[in-house]
Amino acid sequence: MGFKTEMKNIRGFTLLELMIAIAIASILLTIGVPSFRDFFERQNLKGAAEQVYSRIQRARSEAITRKVEVGVNFSADGSEIWSYGLSDKNSGTCDTAETDISLDTACTLAIDDGDGIVDGIDGASDWNDRVLMTFTSAEHEDVAVTLRNFENGTRIVFEPLRGTAREATGIPSFGEILFESRSGHQLMIRVGLLGQVRICSPDGSVTGYVDGVPGDDAAC
Repeated sequence: MGFKTEMKNIRGFTLLELMIAIAIASILLTIGVPSFRDFFERQNLKGAAEQVYSRIQRARSEAITRKVEVGVNFSADGSEIWSYGLSDKNSGTCDTAETDISLDTACTLAIDDGDGIVDGIDGASDWNDRVLMTFTSAEHEDVAVTLRNFENGTRIVFEPLRGTAREATGIPSFGEILFESRSGHQLMIRVGLLGQVRICSPDGSVTGYVDGVPGDDAAC
């Protein structure tokens, strides 16, 4: 008798309760989905800017360490299709579309393959040391890149003595690489005259990055 009594007290949801639960879930999804989308969009934007930032820093470090000019070359026009590459050949000049490492126009760095002979160092020649250093927007979809204030067209060259940035004529220069998500969030990499590299959010839309005056690029 006790078991039958307990069974009678167990009941499922009524149709009204189910409808209320579905309505509440729909409201929560409506509120939550845009927030999740915005979160992942910002993370993608941060990933793109941070990755380029680290490779620009590497180019400067390589220039000082190797005592050769190292350039960061860009192919970007404000669209979501862009690429860039590092090179220690031809005073840092290279073509980001070239994939044949045997050509001086390819974006490559010499990395010792273990035989102790490093290509380009002390006149040595060892093509097995050439490593393609070209990267594309395929890693960061939906992020547009625009180059600004580049005195040398589409590249930044770091000098070996102090790691300062310069243009082809030898005049110190700086450049800005603007990253923008589809929703308009912005991050910008600035390379100063002395070669210092920093990231900021020029419009203040991405937190966690120092920006003197959001909206004023000069204070970025």
